[in-house]
Amino acid sequence: MPPIAAHPHPDLDTTPARLTESTQPTVSSAPAATAVHPESESRSADPTDPGAPTGHAVQRAAWIFYFIAALGSAIGQIWVGVDAPPWPPHIAWWWRTALVTPFAVVIDLGGVVSSAFADYRQRLGETAYGWRALSAGSVTLAVSINILGHRPVAYLSAVFGGMGVFAYTVWLLHSAARRRDALRAAGKLPGTAPVYGLRQWAREPAVTNLARTLALAHNYTRQESLDLARQQLDHERRRASLTQYIDALIRAQHADPIRAAIAVTTLDIDALAAALTARADVEGWARLIGADLLPPAPDDPPATDESRSGAARGPMPPADVLRRVPQDPASYQRWRQLWARLAADPSIRTATFAARHDISPRQVQWIRAVGLSGLLDSPIPLLDRVAALAVRPDANGHAADRTDASNPSA
Repeated sequence: MPPIAAHPHPDLDTTPARLTESTQPTVSSAPAATAVHPESESRSADPTDPGAPTGHAVQRAAWIFYFIAALGSAIGQIWVGVDAPPWPPHIAWWWRTALVTPFAVVIDLGGVVSSAFADYRQRLGETAYGWRALSAGSVTLAVSINILGHRPVAYLSAVFGGMGVFAYTVWLLHSAARRRDALRAAGKLPGTAPVYGLRQWAREPAVTNLARTLALAHNYTRQESLDLARQQLDHERRRASLTQYIDALIRAQHADPIRAAIAVTTLDIDALAAALTARADVEGWARLIGADLLPPAPDDPPATDESRSGAARGPMPPADVLRRVPQDPASYQRWRQLWARLAADPSIRTATFAARHDISPRQVQWIRAVGLSGLLDSPIPLLDRVAALAVRPDANGHAADRTDASNPSA
């Protein structure tokens, strides 16, 4: 539908002259939110686009329906005026019709004229309650005359009364649509939002409502507005939760509740939450959590010739496993004996081996991991070997600390 189509009846045209001028793009002081996405500038219907739907046929049909219904309402009032009043017998029916017709037409036309004035004032930004009330009163009078005047015949009462209501409703809807088109063409009304559908509204009412607002403000498409609305609502919920925790943390730092309240009120909690969000080490937390989610080592590794001979060397066990290697010689030798039995029978189940030697399955896994790495091959405990590596004889045959020898400033 164009911004303002050529009114088929200039006498009833209530469009202000400045709203019917050409709506070529001009520089205005309005916010430039509708130009956020250049690639989406043509996503909403542009009334000035030659390829946009004009709606001339629809408007002509609306006027035809209106005049037919208004004519039926006027005929019903004339009929009542001819039959209902106590006319003298010598006045012919055509004289009665001539006398009643102006009043019937004025009553119907009065509702339209006053509604047209109300529409004009509304386009200028006024409420026009007086004109609207006068219009509604005039139409109510016309409908009441038809309903009460044809009361003995229910069909005529319903037909003529319904025509009056239908004519006035068509006029109101048509004038309201033309008023919105004129305001939209003048830049006083936003464009139309995408159609989201009943299913989307029922599934995510809050998201859809925000998406509609974003689409109207920034000319987004349906999917763009929904995605941005979901992101914005998620961000708001996360910010609200973080703000509550920050508030509780600040209050916990002060024993005096008054000082705590002053600190919370003075600080901009929202800005503090935004700063904390910006400084959050997401990658670090991902690495930390991901390390705990790594799959465990195989409980029972497949038997191979290398594992039977002890030549194969597995990966270095984690640090927490290395810390569990016994430091005293007796316990260390016990681990070496158990590892020798595991190496001799690599196909044995962990649970079976643990029950046979009265140890836990977890300890069997530790022994297997350390043994496969070759750290149990030496009879010297692991801690003693590490200490021995730190001390080596120098060129004169004296023991020297590796750290001191490697440090020129020592």
